[in-house]
Amino acid sequence: MLGNLKDSVKEFSSSVKSAVTEKQLDEEDVEPILEDFRLKLLKNNVSLEVAQEIEEEMKQKLVGEEVGRNNVEDRVEEAFRNKIGELVDDDFNLEKSIEGSDEPATVFLIGFNGSGKTTTAAKLADKLKHRGVVLGAGDTFRAASIEQLQEHGENLDVKVVAHEYESDPAAVGYDTVEHAEKNGKVAIVDTAGRSHSDDNLMNELEKMVDVNDPDVSFLVVDALAGNDVLEQADAYEGMFDAVIVTKMDVDEKGGAVLSLSHRSGKPIAFLGTGQDYADLEEFDTEKFADRILD
Repeated sequence: MLGNLKDSVKEFSSSVKSAVTEKQLDEEDVEPILEDFRLKLLKNNVSLEVAQEIEEEMKQKLVGEEVGRNNVEDRVEEAFRNKIGELVDDDFNLEKSIEGSDEPATVFLIGFNGSGKTTTAAKLADKLKHRGVVLGAGDTFRAASIEQLQEHGENLDVKVVAHEYESDPAAVGYDTVEHAEKNGKVAIVDTAGRSHSDDNLMNELEKMVDVNDPDVSFLVVDALAGNDVLEQADAYEGMFDAVIVTKMDVDEKGGAVLSLSHRSGKPIAFLGTGQDYADLEEFDTEKFADRILD
């Protein structure tokens, strides 16, 4: 996980260390190293605006300061940690969000096709099972989506509310919430994958949201989609409260996480780190920085 990004930061530290010949670093010494670092960040799916902010942070921490060979790595690490803390918001707590909701608590998962919404819905059900959970098969368009969620429900011993394919997904959401209300459960509703260019599906999603008024809506994105996740965040602007990034266990670049929160202004809530139900990790900025810098 994050191997390429980790290597890029280490290579940057090494290059800066090699440039240290006196107590202070001049801008002309650091500029080509920073430019190379920016290009490496871009190759790791870091957006241009975020890469430029990281570059500027490094410049402020290094240029004109007394930097010895022995503390270059510390300066680079400090600068990188500070910037990640500014760029990536981890201020989200699902349990608190549910506790503060009117009954029943309702969670929606939205996002493009293939982002991992259905599996993530099952992982959230496992995480919230102690509260009582019902799953809603709101993706009535994708072949086998209902059966996939029903299989997860059987594995978890969680009820799944489902209608026929091509039925109204807003009605599925409504019935799921109604069941949750009657039985004191949390409703977790899967939705069809859609892009902003598909007006019909986007209108269906807006209808689902209007009818069911979810307490929390997660945008689910695939880390391997790279900078395409920014387009997805833009497409769903105003429709989600936090982000879940899937397939982080096989993502060597990490740029999606660094760029998404900055672009959307929303926190990263969870990282999908494997196929097991327990592989849904609460996102922590410090821990994420540790994975890059350690």
